[in-house]
Formats: sequence, structure tokens, C-alpha cells
Amino acid sequence: MPWYHIALSTPLEVGQKTAKEIEGKDVLICRLNEDYYAVANRCTHAAWRLSEESIAGMEIVCSLHGARFDLRDGCPTSGPATKPLATYPVELRNGELYVSL
Repeated sequence: MPWYHIALSTPLEVGQKTAKEIEGKDVLICRLNEDYYAVANRCTHAAWRLSEESIAGMEIVCSLHGARFDLRDGCPTSGPATKPLATYPVELRNGELYVSL
């Protein structure tokens, strides 16, 4: 699997997120504690963009219908969504972020 460098104008602070298009995929990258997570940027219930949604603990909350997803594994923790978000490996290399699709 190829790795893609994620160029950021400023490093993500804890609790921040950013959306990037990588090879035609809309990817949401989040920093929680000292870890980084990358998931599909669309709710699996209604394809709502998650990049503007709030993070509560380890979950992102889709405000359209209230679905919640665990950012660590993409699994829904509250409906109406039943399918998980796609997740992507993230690595921090010499202070630079990389995501594999």
C-alpha cells in the first residue's frame, strides 16, 4: 500500500482535524491525545461530510441524524448508521504525517 505525505500548514493540535483529498478519496485526519487517526470523511448513513462535525472523546458526531463513530476503528457507536467508516493507517515520520490508502 502506498503512503501519502499530508502537507499541513501548521501541525494539528490535540482535538483538531483536517480533511484532505488523497487519490480521489475524501479523508478526515484527526489528532486525539498523541495519536492520529484517518477515516472516510462521509457518514455511512447519509454521506454527510464529517470534517465540520464535533469530536466527543474518541468519537465523531454526525449532526445530520446523530450517528456517532469511534475514530480508532471507524465503527458506529450510535445509530442510525450501521456501517463503519473506512479507516486508514497513519504514521508520523520525523514530524510529518503520512496516510496509507
